[in-house]
Amino acid sequence: MNCKTNTTILDDSNDYMVAKVTLQFEGFTKTDLNTLVNDGGNWKVSQSINSYK
Repeated sequence: MNCKTNTTILDDSNDYMVAKVTLQFEGFTKTDLNTLVNDGGNWKVSQSINSYK
C-alpha cells in the first residue's frame, strides 16, 4: 500500500494485545483498533474496528 503507517501497542499481556494501526493515504486516513489473542503461540486477530477520516 502506498501510505504512511503507524502502529501503537495500547495494551498487551501473554494472552492478548490491543493495537492501533493508522494508515495515512493521500486524501484520507484509516484507523484500525485491533484485538489479538495468543492461540497456542500464534497471534490471531479476534476483532478489528475500522474508522475513516
